[in-house]
Amino acid sequence: MSTNELLSLKVEVVMNTKLFTVGPDTILKEANIIFDKELIHHLPVVSDTGKFLGIISKSDILLLMDWGTKLKLPASLRKNTFLLTSNLARDIMETNVIVVSPQDTIRKCVQIFRENYFHALPVVDDQDNLVGLITTYDLMILAYHEIPQLGA
Repeated sequence: MSTNELLSLKVEVVMNTKLFTVGPDTILKEANIIFDKELIHHLPVVSDTGKFLGIISKSDILLLMDWGTKLKLPASLRKNTFLLTSNLARDIMETNVIVVSPQDTIRKCVQIFRENYFHALPVVDDQDNLVGLITTYDLMILAYHEIPQLGA
């Protein structure tokens, strides 16, 4: 498949739909457990009805944690426990998020990623319901692996 054909693909062909999400009232300790257990880097925050509200990245959690975490300093571990159990997803989620629709093209995603410093785009339908997530990793996989022929 040519580069132009890849860039013309719709987001729905490439996006991940098996998502881990949290609600706005999820304590950050739970979000951090999901990050560590599932080896993911982005957690969309959704309402009870599935509306997209924001996103948390693993980097957001790491920036919140104490600098002494790597050294396993007792004071740092106590501070982290306090921070992760006393803050909610709504406290650190990014709400000014660029989103794409399932019908947008991969070209649009590439342009957004090239112009910004983030690595995930929530995919929402016309009612702002989260339906998927597309990441720079997904685009690397697309570029270096063959995808099944559409309609086959």
